[in-house]
Amino acid sequence: MLRITRKGNGEVVFRISGQLTGQNVAELEKLIAAETKGRRIVLDCSDLRSVDGVAVEFLEKWEADSIKLKNCGLYIREWIRRERLERKSREGQET
Repeated sequence: MLRITRKGNGEVVFRISGQLTGQNVAELEKLIAAETKGRRIVLDCSDLRSVDGVAVEFLEKWEADSIKLKNCGLYIREWIRRERLERKSREGQET
């Protein structure tokens, strides 16, 4: 189960609770896309309990697109770091 709460005060903070999976990442992506351009977006992951590989790919992509990830668990942060290294390696092979 995934729960997303939104708080706005100069920046938009989405607090993610529960499980973020490939099946429900589209819901969060729609919320992010609906925000006004130019407003800083923060994903507060303090209550995020589990993720799958697809969710990590999106978290990595969003962070690369200047969305701040806050309070990520160590295993999620490490997984994102490895995903980023793999993506950069793939991009380097394409050129």
